[in-house]
Amino acid sequence: MNVWTATDRRVGMWSGAAIVFFSVMYIITGVIWVRFSTSGAGVQALEPSEPFLTILETLILLCTPALVGLFAAIHADAPPDRKTCSLAAFGFAVLLAGITGVVHFVQLTAIRRPANRTIAGVFAMYDPTGRLTPTLAADLAAWDFFPGFGLLAAPIFKGEKLQVAIRASMTLSGLLCLVGVSGPASGDLRFQYPAIVGYAFVFPFVCLLLTITIRPLRQVRRLSYLILEWILAQPLTK
Repeated sequence: MNVWTATDRRVGMWSGAAIVFFSVMYIITGVIWVRFSTSGAGVQALEPSEPFLTILETLILLCTPALVGLFAAIHADAPPDRKTCSLAAFGFAVLLAGITGVVHFVQLTAIRRPANRTIAGVFAMYDPTGRLTPTLAADLAAWDFFPGFGLLAAPIFKGEKLQVAIRASMTLSGLLCLVGVSGPASGDLRFQYPAIVGYAFVFPFVCLLLTITIRPLRQVRRLSYLILEWILAQPLTK
């Protein structure tokens, strides 16, 4: 790959790190919701209760700028013969960030506040009858279709073991998200679970690998030493 500029590295590194952080918070919030949810139907239909829904939507909204920044950095460093792939991947990332960002911004502002019931009903994320709403369908389309950017960006990475791991993980994430299309297409959101694994678990792992790749090696080693020192400093518990 080409040589990143200092700005490219900073944007890519902090964008990747931000995605990892927000994703971990997203997973923790989701696990707590599933653990303490009193509605099995809500869990099955992927309908988080409050305050978990607001927290999850806020985390997604915060993640969208980082997603654009990360793929901008990837495009900046892509080899000349793969610039088309990286540019297409960046375009898909912008589409994903734009669609899901608007969806969740509307939910967190206009829909959360007292509003006309008709407007709230039209733009509601979930339907009381359990039917797929246009708003949720748009959000699922963004996460299910547009992670094709993973499939487009994957060929950019080749060579050493870390690059191969990024390529394989990106491909897996993209394929799982595409499989999740069967959820909204069939009306049975249980088929959405593969996509959730793809974008909530596999893709953050990809971002972690990318952050390590973008970060200068000496800083990676220093961070590793700091983490190791912190682990060794923790008291042993029985």
